[in-house]
Amino acid sequence: MTSQQTPAEIFEKLEKIIQGYILALDGYTDEQFAYKSADDVWSLGQMYEHLYLSANFFFFANTLRCLEQRKGQLGGEKNQYGDNLFIYNRFPPIKVKIPEAVRGPEPVAKTREEYRPLFEKIVDDAQKLIEPITKDAGEYKFNHPVFGWLNAHEWFHNLEMHHRHHLRQQKELESLVL
Repeated sequence: MTSQQTPAEIFEKLEKIIQGYILALDGYTDEQFAYKSADDVWSLGQMYEHLYLSANFFFFANTLRCLEQRKGQLGGEKNQYGDNLFIYNRFPPIKVKIPEAVRGPEPVAKTREEYRPLFEKIVDDAQKLIEPITKDAGEYKFNHPVFGWLNAHEWFHNLEMHHRHHLRQQKELESLVL
């Protein structure tokens, strides 16, 4: 099952979510942004860094791989986790551990001021993908390590769902510092 939302509809939701992240930056002090309540809990800054890095080096990169038909394949199926992701239009409402095989080093946060233009660029880059994704046949896919084979439209939708998923974490982290 593929998302029933158009790329333009997905973008509209993504843009609203990212604007919320940008506006929230003004509500944190530098100390709050960097605060870690425990060794295994990210700071708000680390969460922002994760969102920025994953947008650019995971979701956008794999969307483009599908559009450019490189490093993937024609066809392929999502697994049960991938099917459920699109059936329910969201990540499960649980804390997700990134699989060890794809987990990089712990994110190192930038300053609050640095994230505003970086998140605005995510919006700009996403907007530029609406038309190519709309025109894409959706047959070429790239494998997601958790969800299986996704096409450009699904990778793009996954970007929005991922940003929406982290709103729960943002609220939790804010409750520790605000």
